[in-house]
Amino acid sequence: MNEYDALDAMVERMAREEQDDLDRAHGQQILDMVAARNNQGVHPLLEAIKRAHQAEASEADAEKE
Repeated sequence: MNEYDALDAMVERMAREEQDDLDRAHGQQILDMVAARNNQGVHPLLEAIKRAHQAEASEADAEKE
């Protein structure tokens, strides 16, 4: 392995490690957000379904008027 290949391999490894660190941090942020929502007693999926239902109901009310 010549010095250019060794340098390329080192840079690639450093880039992979940095991307892994970013992925871990992003994943942890998502988990923290979900945990915060669950602590409020509302599951994110149920919240989305509730909002969709409310929008549909208000749209139906608007059509009746």
